[in-house]
Amino acid sequence: MDSILFSKEAPVRYHAEVAVIGGGVAGCAAAISAARHGADTLLIEQSGMLGGMATLGHVSPLDARTTQLGEHFGGLIDEIVSRVEDMNRQYGGANHALRNGPEFLRLVLLQMVRESGARILFHASLAGVERRENRIVHAFLHTKSGMEALEAQCWIDASGDGDLMAEAGEEYVLGSEKGVFEELIVSGMNRVHFEEGKATETYQGYAASGLMQPVSMMFTMENVDFSKCDRLSNRLLTFEDLHIDREEFFRLPYAGTVGFEENGDYVPLPQGRILINRSAREDQVLVNMSRVIGVDATDAVALSHAEEAAQLQILYLSDFLIRYIPGFEKAYLMASSHTLGVRETRRLAGRYVLRGREAIECVPFPDTVAQGSYMIDIHDPQGKRKAIGGKLKKPCYSIPYRCLLPKTVENLLVCGRCISVDHIAHASTRIQGTCILTGQAAGTAAAMAKTQGWEPARLAAEELRQNLQNDGVHYYHEAG
Repeated sequence: MDSILFSKEAPVRYHAEVAVIGGGVAGCAAAISAARHGADTLLIEQSGMLGGMATLGHVSPLDARTTQLGEHFGGLIDEIVSRVEDMNRQYGGANHALRNGPEFLRLVLLQMVRESGARILFHASLAGVERRENRIVHAFLHTKSGMEALEAQCWIDASGDGDLMAEAGEEYVLGSEKGVFEELIVSGMNRVHFEEGKATETYQGYAASGLMQPVSMMFTMENVDFSKCDRLSNRLLTFEDLHIDREEFFRLPYAGTVGFEENGDYVPLPQGRILINRSAREDQVLVNMSRVIGVDATDAVALSHAEEAAQLQILYLSDFLIRYIPGFEKAYLMASSHTLGVRETRRLAGRYVLRGREAIECVPFPDTVAQGSYMIDIHDPQGKRKAIGGKLKKPCYSIPYRCLLPKTVENLLVCGRCISVDHIAHASTRIQGTCILTGQAAGTAAAMAKTQGWEPARLAAEELRQNLQNDGVHYYHEAG
């Protein structure tokens, strides 16, 4: 590939003590926490709204709020959900799944960030960084004003894809590690799940490294009779199950396109199944049936092609549901994701890497700053199987503070989807509730680092834990 040198002057227009790159739920939690603890904080977001995949991507269920026994992790995740539910009752006409509401979540996050005192810069994309020795000094931002620079003392990478740490030259892993699948076998988690989390077959695994979970797009349909279609959800279905004429199906214009390839006796759907969730309103469902495999979302061309394929799947899946699924006869497409849903790309190779087996076994750590409870949920990187994994063996697992800390960049923290975990543990830590908890920990640590020369690794983890507990975060002894 040919390359050319691009050089342009970038005025240092923005200054902050703590800069957060990425305005998803993890970045918002980080910015709110840092500002509440007294740090002058600037939140950088490339789009025009906060919430990331929870709002732009319509992935509205905020899961992993509690242990598997129902005990709340507390902190910002409970505060955010409570405010979304209140707004949904007041303005959404909602009577189901009150915490599901992308339009309200974006407004709740905006209010909370502003109330905290943190500032926001929308429509600003990270273009590069200036690193001097072991510190990030400036970030270069592409904005509508051109190329501009941001100066900060401490940085938080909440970009999801680990863009900041990668630009800073920090070590990371992209996709699955070689041999990591053996840990699933040892843990008895190499199982494929179709119906209600029940294991139905053994997954043979993958030897290749660098494999990533599929990308997808969520959408909402209205005028749906949920009582008629619920029985079909989360099931692998044959043509016979749905009384579909096979020849008729393959005459449809989208038969054979990405996600609708031949699948034996099973109806050829992108995820191989129907997956719908009750949304906030009586006649509304959230549809999670899109899937595009083999996509490296850190590659611009691959990302663009996947965006095209997933957007078309929304149209095709809407047609399929209306045409064949009971309860959808008079349904219509109401809203859809504004951006591609990416589950997995870069992950920090930090001071500690949380292994899948440690998450499954719920191994305790003395420097735990966040906990998670979602099942191991690896969406099949190679095909139409729903997911590989299973439930944790105890109520919740622990995430050490070291998973948020890079090895070399001294004034950087990482939170959300790109923390330092392996491919297996990531299948749970990527869930939004857990991302909010790691974001709260990172933001609190960044503000506390002011007394430590803006070097978060010098903080005592016990002091950070105490501050998080003072802010309503709960830790459960089953996981340390």
